[in-house]
Amino acid sequence: MRIAFFSDAYHPRVSGQVASIDEFCKCLTERGHDVCIVCPSYPPERMHSRPDPFRTIRVPSGSAIVSEDDRLAIPWRLGEAERAVDEFRPQAVHVQTEFSIGALGRRYCRRRGIPIVSTCHTYYEQYIQWYLPLLPEFLSRPAVRAWLRKVYAEDDLIVTPSRHICDVLRGYGIDREFAIIPTGVDERMFYPRPEQAAKYRKELERNHPGFTQGALLIYAGRISQEKNLEILAEAMARMLRDAPGTRLLMVGDGPHKTDFQQMFRRRGLHDKVIWTGLLPRESLPVIYSAADIFVFPSVTETQGLVTIEAMLCGTPIVGVNRMGTAEILEGDAGGFLTENDAADFAEKTLALIRDPALRARKAAEAVRAAQRWTIGHACDQMEEVYQNLFGE
Repeated sequence: MRIAFFSDAYHPRVSGQVASIDEFCKCLTERGHDVCIVCPSYPPERMHSRPDPFRTIRVPSGSAIVSEDDRLAIPWRLGEAERAVDEFRPQAVHVQTEFSIGALGRRYCRRRGIPIVSTCHTYYEQYIQWYLPLLPEFLSRPAVRAWLRKVYAEDDLIVTPSRHICDVLRGYGIDREFAIIPTGVDERMFYPRPEQAAKYRKELERNHPGFTQGALLIYAGRISQEKNLEILAEAMARMLRDAPGTRLLMVGDGPHKTDFQQMFRRRGLHDKVIWTGLLPRESLPVIYSAADIFVFPSVTETQGLVTIEAMLCGTPIVGVNRMGTAEILEGDAGGFLTENDAADFAEKTLALIRDPALRARKAAEAVRAAQRWTIGHACDQMEEVYQNLFGE
């Protein structure tokens, strides 16, 4: 089957949505399907001469006003993209976005009589306060709901990565067919790597003496307001009172990185945290394996791929009991769920720090629990959706 994906975000943009597209495209390609990704162009200096992993059609785009990381397609160049998609001759189309290229994908399907399959990756009602902070909440939330009802009004099937986001969209009055299909993670890439992890810790200790003497925590993800990192900063300050050797790796980048670095510094944490910046995804399994605990305070995740990645690597999780994190860690499988509260977050993390046997049990539990979220299982479900709708 030839499958075209339409997305307003792709490499070099780093996000869960981009990782999701890559995971599914890799698995589908291995199963004999032909994929093509319709996505924005980015400035040459951001591309870093990195080849795209799959066939892509880059739509000429400009910077989005609300975010430096995001792009919007140039309207008068969309016809070129449609002709390029026609040359690919897709038998199935999967729209991964609600914005300009998402609109292009939906229009492409309507004009050619192709069913519209889409995925909702983002809980916009939670994000809007960060992207449009001057708009009062009593206006922004109803506006987001009305906008999403319009976006999804004609889609034939909407994929959501979690039960929660499906319930949210239904609650908005979006009366369409839904399929809950989480993004799977490739267990051939993410698995415990003790020997490499030991070498990584030695290197970390060599470059930062004393950094691995106590518990080593890791956060991986976007460094931005919606990730609730102020909770992590406060929890870290609390943990250090009882476990002064605790240290933290902050892996990732984002528009508010400088603000959060200053916040951590004001709490006296400047020498307790290493900010690694963006790292290649291929390097993450070793870093997850090297860490004692993965800490994830976000309350806006539709799923939370990094949580699954860490679990597959045998790293127990402490996460806030909201959204996708709550589903992944349901029943405290592989870690602990906490309230959206720094004191509770710190206490649950300290429980793992103080008790190595408990930490080991949770690590083994994490690997077992994460098997539900592997890409093979998810790809089986997605193939079934394509076959039912597109008849191939």
